[in-house]
Amino acid sequence: MEVHQISQDRSIQEAINELDSLLGSESAVEKVVAFGKLAIPHLEHVLLDYPPRTISIPRCRAACALGELGAYSVLSKYFLRYERPADSAVLFAEDAVRSAAAKELARIRSEEVYHVLLDATRQRATSGLVQALGAFRRHESVPLLFQLLEDDLCRVDALAELRKVPNAAQPYAILLLRGCTGTPIRGTTSSRRRHSTLQLLVDFHISEGEWPEIRQFLHDEDLDCVVAAARLGVCVVRDANRETIVETLIGASARMNWAQEMEVIEILDQYRSLAQPVARIFARRRRLEREKPNWLSPFWRILHHLLGSGFECER
Repeated sequence: MEVHQISQDRSIQEAINELDSLLGSESAVEKVVAFGKLAIPHLEHVLLDYPPRTISIPRCRAACALGELGAYSVLSKYFLRYERPADSAVLFAEDAVRSAAAKELARIRSEEVYHVLLDATRQRATSGLVQALGAFRRHESVPLLFQLLEDDLCRVDALAELRKVPNAAQPYAILLLRGCTGTPIRGTTSSRRRHSTLQLLVDFHISEGEWPEIRQFLHDEDLDCVVAAARLGVCVVRDANRETIVETLIGASARMNWAQEMEVIEILDQYRSLAQPVARIFARRRRLEREKPNWLSPFWRILHHLLGSGFECER
């Protein structure tokens, strides 16, 4: 019996060695999992006791195997023991391990697991952690997800998870843009969060009564915010105010990039009967100033799109 145990332990260790090797294949996880609960102490040693390295694959495999075996207490313990590596290369490699562990842990939708993931995301957010936290569809996660809209590595995932809880995310977005949440939205350092929040509201829609809170962003320093605010406004205001939005868009267009220009054209095409008279006023002003068309400028291309090739000759 003892010989059999030694032999089995040796076989498990060989499977663990393959899992820990860069030469090992993805089937290494299956081989370890095939040993059942006996493999958990070995995997726990890999995940908790091995020092973080610049290579994350072996410990990601260990996290996946622990998830397959239902060893969720070990995965929770991993997050509770986490210490941020000082080396940036090791830090980013460890982020991959955190993502893998989070996705496995999220299989259990318990209150305890939710709070482990919430605390871990606050401590050091990763793509996998955001996805795992969002899987719970908890309204308590919404403020943190909005904070992460300024994180280049987590923004896309945070947006995706916020879209899944519109009943909580939409009113919070309005409060955030009002400056009522304590989360910064002003200045260039928060421009990503500002634009992403406005874009979320485009997806969710706003009421006419909420427009006054958004109107200020028509004059934002970030042109992405200007375009997003305009898209929100034209859908809810009346024609007189819509004309003001159109005028603002055309006036700001000279500084726009190609993507913003295409979005503005899309908006203006929806309200072409309003946009054309405004475009004629702009064209007339430029003629009086004896300014020649500059086809490298989005401003002139938009006027041409709205008025046609002969607009510069109009009187």
